[in-house]
Amino acid sequence: MGLIKKIMLVTSLGMIMLTMGGCVYSNNKGWNDMTSEEKQDVRQSFEDIESDLRQDFASDDMGDKFASFILDTVEQAIDSAD
Repeated sequence: MGLIKKIMLVTSLGMIMLTMGGCVYSNNKGWNDMTSEEKQDVRQSFEDIESDLRQDFASDDMGDKFASFILDTVEQAIDSAD
């Protein structure tokens, strides 16, 4: 089960990074070049991914705590990006 969680984490974080980079939604624009609507789409996509990941990594073991730390860091970066 641990290997599956790690694969899901890496895949999901890769999706988040692509989304934050803007490639998926804005034709390779940087965050500062995106419109308000595009930024909102990125935020919404992150929230959708984040809720699933937080449910998957809800235990108290070290790997799950690390995943939560990463999600918190990404969330703070998105919130402070404007």
